[in-house]
Amino acid sequence: MDAAPAAPIAAHAAPGAPSVNGVERIPLGLRIGWSAGSIGTVVILSSTSVLLLFFMTSVLGMAPALAGALLFGAKLFDAVIAPLMGRISDGAATRWGRRRPFLFLGGFVSALAFLLLFMPPALEGVALSAWMVAGLLVLALGYTLFNVPYLAMPAEMTASPQERTALLSFRVAFVAIGGALVGFAPKVAASLGGDRPAWAMTGAMLGALVLIAMLTAFAASARARATVAAPGGDRESLFIVLANRPFVMLLLAKTLQLVGLAAMQASILFFIVQVLGVSEGVVGVYVGLTTIAMLAGMPLWVRLGQRHAKRDLFIAACLGYALVKLSFLLAVPGEPALLIHLRGALGGLLTGGVLLMGQSILPDAIDWDCRRSGVRREGLYAGAYSLVEKSAMALGPLLIGLILQGFGFDPQAARAGIAQTDFAVTGVYLGAAVLPALLYGLSTIPLLFYRLDEHAGGKDGGR
Repeated sequence: MDAAPAAPIAAHAAPGAPSVNGVERIPLGLRIGWSAGSIGTVVILSSTSVLLLFFMTSVLGMAPALAGALLFGAKLFDAVIAPLMGRISDGAATRWGRRRPFLFLGGFVSALAFLLLFMPPALEGVALSAWMVAGLLVLALGYTLFNVPYLAMPAEMTASPQERTALLSFRVAFVAIGGALVGFAPKVAASLGGDRPAWAMTGAMLGALVLIAMLTAFAASARARATVAAPGGDRESLFIVLANRPFVMLLLAKTLQLVGLAAMQASILFFIVQVLGVSEGVVGVYVGLTTIAMLAGMPLWVRLGQRHAKRDLFIAACLGYALVKLSFLLAVPGEPALLIHLRGALGGLLTGGVLLMGQSILPDAIDWDCRRSGVRREGLYAGAYSLVEKSAMALGPLLIGLILQGFGFDPQAARAGIAQTDFAVTGVYLGAAVLPALLYGLSTIPLLFYRLDEHAGGKDGGR
């Protein structure tokens, strides 16, 4: 279906923004400051997938299936409000622009949610579940307020696909840093005593980190190039999105990947600590090596993205990551820590490629619609992407909760440090290795039909 009649497009660049070969360059300070906001988003996502399922089962004593269901329900709420947030940010007109006010508000709402979630009062049963649901809904609201406008901004900042890749390499670097900080959170909580007050302190620190990161992105983005056109055709939003074939293919691939990622994140802490029987200190080293590998490999992925099709690199990184996840089937208690750390380093290197290429082709696909229709509606696409992201990430903890419950995982035994049954251990292997590998492998199929040529001015070679 054709787009609605185009609204005028206007873009405002930062004063004195450098230009190379006619392409407006994004200043280094803006790249760093805006990208720092990704620490906040990844802390929220990783805390939901990695920490909260563990915290709710092993610390609060909730049944795994119940905890997974609560996380799933909150994510669905997040998914429902994401498209609405996209349309709101597209049509907003403030002295701070149409995106930035929501970055500011989202930071404070998200920080409040961490206090609610990690500092629950002495409740049990239905009352505790109700409290956690309320905290999860506040977290979902804060994340959506920030993330949907945030995702819309790269397509506005520059018209160059290669410049977007360079910008988003900084974002992926901060994603790695944020993931590492969450990875060390269990060690921090354990060092403080591992009880509810210890986790309350850890949650407060994470909330403060989220607030600082999001406000940094808000402040830095004052210098960013921005568009001011109002969107058109809101009643045909679904048809507009479905008509963008490159975007739809990307969404299909990301859905599979994000379900796999969320499943892996929700089970990895159980796998390393309770299956392999290593301490939280080894978890910290594992996460640290993963982060170092992501950061060290980023210049290589950027150079490759300038010379080769980003889609092809995306596929290669996904397949490599799937093989690394499958290698966890060979991991057994008592194996050398070197093997654990090697998997972390290889996984980090490939994760960097998956994240950078996936994030780079997203604004390319969004910008393709603008080039075709003349309408600026980045928020609409960011909302649609966020809806898929939340729905897929919601399935991960739910699937792992159901798998652990079905395989007889005992949260009380985990709290007491008692070994799980062999059947329960099999369930953890399924969530940490088999499911992520399968889904990442399958995600390459829709990518084969992604035909947007970023080296040819955003032309869709597959139509």
